[in-house]
Amino acid sequence: MQSERQLTMWKKQEIKEAIKLRNQGYNSHQISRMLDGRYSAPAVRRKLMREGYPLSDIMDNNYDTQENADGTQTSSTILEVLKGEELTPEDILKAHHYDPARWEIISNTSNFWKQKPESTLYQSKIKIRPLKGIDVEAFIKTVVGHKKPYSAVPVKQAESDSYLVIPAFDTHFNGETLPEYEKSLQRELGIISSKQWKDVELILGGDLAHVDNINSTTAKGTQLETTDLEKTVDEMKQYFETIISEVLKHSNHLQVTYCSGNHDPSIGYLFSRLLQKEYELQFNIDFDVDLTHYKAYKLGNNFIGSTHGDKGRKNYVANFASRFSVMWGESKNHELFTGHLHSFKEEDLGGMIQRQVSTRKPTDKWTDDLGVVSTKFFQLVEYDKNETRAVYYV
Repeated sequence: MQSERQLTMWKKQEIKEAIKLRNQGYNSHQISRMLDGRYSAPAVRRKLMREGYPLSDIMDNNYDTQENADGTQTSSTILEVLKGEELTPEDILKAHHYDPARWEIISNTSNFWKQKPESTLYQSKIKIRPLKGIDVEAFIKTVVGHKKPYSAVPVKQAESDSYLVIPAFDTHFNGETLPEYEKSLQRELGIISSKQWKDVELILGGDLAHVDNINSTTAKGTQLETTDLEKTVDEMKQYFETIISEVLKHSNHLQVTYCSGNHDPSIGYLFSRLLQKEYELQFNIDFDVDLTHYKAYKLGNNFIGSTHGDKGRKNYVANFASRFSVMWGESKNHELFTGHLHSFKEEDLGGMIQRQVSTRKPTDKWTDDLGVVSTKFFQLVEYDKNETRAVYYV
């Protein structure tokens, strides 16, 4: 009865959002989650059917993407094949939301799932690799190898029982973004310089840059507005080097943690590696910049988890508790920082507090269509040895 009542509660903007997401290839379960769960997946399907935009009944785990350590990706979804239709490899790639001009299929497995009067549904799983034979790791090593490290700066070590997390998610620098962040940056610097910190963690939480290449596309090939990549990287350096320099003046130690985003895994990874090279002579700074999606660090007895937020949302507690069991068991307070959805949320997951951080990124068509434009701030979180002490909205 609840889902039936929900049918009468749809607002025009919500219908517009659902249709937009449907046209972008999202299934009913994904649309339900992106509407903050206000409507169940069956309610989404029924409403879209009545609006003339029908969806196939696809289970949650039938659309999934996994990035592998060797640079390949594995994707699963449901393919709908009309009677008499033959799908080319390019058709299959597009059905999985990949650009055929940038990816090629290594293996393709399709299993019968459901028969419909006008079509057949197949469970499709593909493994793909970048079409262009570029060794990303070798390229990054070459670029980083030409960077001369900064000279180490002296740091006054002092007694302290204060810790700070600076979560930087979804900054989406595009060469024209820094002025939008100037006021927040000054507030951040004021908080950083307000006391001596025992340890600070700067989380580079993914989607630092708006695009992933000079063609102004994301990692999957989605075409975005034209972006000057050189100016973009310059902005990223100005913003994050300013923060790092201030932290090094006021903290005994700085931990920089990188979590890969879905927009900019290549540029974001390259940038984090450049920062690591630049500060390799600085004795009180450490980096965790590998490409694993789930990271954890301990500030006193506070477990600080981080991930971009586009994967693994169903079982964060079990995921982090099992991956980092020793650190988890030693900690009295457990918190998780995520981003990706550009909107603010704090939630007790039962054993861990999730802080889904907002962004000051200027509103674009995607965020406007989703309606996630009500909160525009960054935040910093302060801890003592065992618990959260303050949250600063900047």
